[in-house]
Amino acid sequence: MAKPSPVTGQETTRDIPTDEWIPFLAEFTRENRGAHAVLEVFGEGVGRQVATEDRPFDGIAADVKDRERSVWISFGSRPTGQFSHGVPGATAIRVRQATADHGAAMEIDSRDGTMTLLTLSKPEDYALPPAESGKKLRTR
Repeated sequence: MAKPSPVTGQETTRDIPTDEWIPFLAEFTRENRGAHAVLEVFGEGVGRQVATEDRPFDGIAADVKDRERSVWISFGSRPTGQFSHGVPGATAIRVRQATADHGAAMEIDSRDGTMTLLTLSKPEDYALPPAESGKKLRTR
C-alpha cells in the first residue's frame, strides 16, 4: 500500500511485504547498481547522521532466516572503496521508485526506532553512454 513517507514528505512509498524482501531487493540491486547514493540514519538519540554520500551503490540484501530480519547495504566497486551498512532488526521496508524527476529511495525501519534512508541518483545520471554502432575501436 502506498503512503506518505515520513522523510520524503509528499512523495509516496510502497511497503514491501517481508516475504518479498529477498526477491525485491535483488531486483532493486539489478536496476540501481552503480547509482550514486546517500545513506542517512534518523532516530531519537541519533538525530540525523549521514553514513555515506556520493558513493556508488553496489547492492542491498536481506537476511530473514530464523526471524533475524537484517538488511545489508553495500557501496563501492573496488576493494579499497567498499563500505557496508547493516540494519539489524528491520521491521519494514518502503520504496519510492525512480521517476524522470528523481532516483529511487528506500526507507528501512528498525526495531530500535531508527530509520535508514537510502537515496539514489537517477539512472541516467550514472549510466554509461550507449556505444556508437558501426565504429571500430582503435587498438595500439
